[in-house]
Order: sequence, then structure tokens, then C-alpha cells
Amino acid sequence: MVKKYKAVGKSTDNTYMDNKDRRKFPRVAIFDPISFTCTDSKDNVLEEDIGVALNACQNGIQIESFRKIESEFALVRFVDLEMKNIEIKGKVIYSRKTESGVFKTGIRLLASHEKNVEFVKKLVQFFHYCKVKQKSSLQISEAASR
Repeated sequence: MVKKYKAVGKSTDNTYMDNKDRRKFPRVAIFDPISFTCTDSKDNVLEEDIGVALNACQNGIQIESFRKIESEFALVRFVDLEMKNIEIKGKVIYSRKTESGVFKTGIRLLASHEKNVEFVKKLVQFFHYCKVKQKSSLQISEAASR
């Protein structure tokens, strides 16, 4: 049985939405610093900013930033473990303000499937490397304080 939830928003009718996940690929939770360049359909630069990648899947990424992304496209980039700039173009699907005042933005990656997967793979590797490194540093400092 599929649970149904009442739709929330401006609609005043009694429409319902099911909670079925329609994603083609599962999300992976990450927390990586990223930068992005907002562009229009002709690749004209509109603005640049920084944020944090919160999760990613094989065809998309969700980022958090202090400003709303109002452009149609974004070029997302980060520095990988080999200190190389890795970037990929994406289409902005939504940008919503949260209760805490930051904006969460969903971006669909527009490169080939192989390039999308490679980008996400490097993001996830970077996240896990930093997580392990941070855990090692904590263990060393705890041992030194004993």
C-alpha cells in the first residue's frame, strides 16, 4: 500500500501526492565545498558563488548556498584529491529557501552519463577522504591529551 500525503502549497483543492521516490538513481550524502558559476542559455556568466554539495546521484546534485540561484544553468566545480579542478555543467531545477534562511538548489547534470558518474564519484571520494582524515586527526589529538 502506498502512503498518500496531502499536497502542500498554493493549491486549494484536495489533491494528494504519494511518497513514491521517482528518482532513477539513489542519492549519496556528502558535504563538500564547491563553487559555481551561474549562466544563461548562451553560457554568459551571470554570477559566481560558493556553497556546499549536500548530496549527489548519477545525474544530479543538491547544493546549499546563501543566495538563491536564479539562473537557468550552473557550472559546478570543486578541487579533487589530485588537486585538479573538476567541473560540470548542470540545469537548475529548483532553488528554495529553507527555514534556516539558506537556499537548497537541485541541479541536473548535463554531461554524458559517464562524465556525470565520474564527477559524482570524485565528489564522493573527496568527502570520504576528508571524513577519514578528520577522524584520524581526532584520534591523534585524543591520544595526545591522555
